[in-house]
Amino acid sequence: MRSHKNIYKNLLLFGILVVLAGCAGLGKPVEEPQVTLVDMQILEVKPLEAIVQVSLRVMNPNDFPLDLKGVSCKLNINGKHFATGVGDKQQEIPAFGTDIVPVTVYASTLKIFSSALALLQGVEQNQDELQSVRYELVGKIRLGGGISRSVPFESSGELSLGGQASETPFRRYRNLQVE
Repeated sequence: MRSHKNIYKNLLLFGILVVLAGCAGLGKPVEEPQVTLVDMQILEVKPLEAIVQVSLRVMNPNDFPLDLKGVSCKLNINGKHFATGVGDKQQEIPAFGTDIVPVTVYASTLKIFSSALALLQGVEQNQDELQSVRYELVGKIRLGGGISRSVPFESSGELSLGGQASETPFRRYRNLQVE
């Protein structure tokens, strides 16, 4: 009878050690993915809201794949909040790989019109030199697959009205370019 209790205790102890050893392997440090804005497309314009699809290039610098569960982000234009959005597309970013992640963001049409008016006023004041628009994208990537945590990201750059359309996240709009 005593030997059965010892066997059960040893099996239980062994099981606990195996589980703890497995959990220790899941605690790998996750290097922050690099995220850049690669495209924007207006999907719908309503009286008070515009729906915009942004495409983000997510680069995984880790030696293991990242199981992406979702993305949340905020887009600022010229230092002012412009749009906020989320994406729930589940996909895997391969180790040392990259993939495009779509995110739907929502912007106030009032902010869009006021930003466009400010931009046009800046262009009118200095017609020889077209004004640049600075953007900043800040957000979090939600990871699954045993990691279950949020990894922050930031991306910023300039959009210039004087460039070629193929080099811009606004490539569907003529003469905009990321610098």
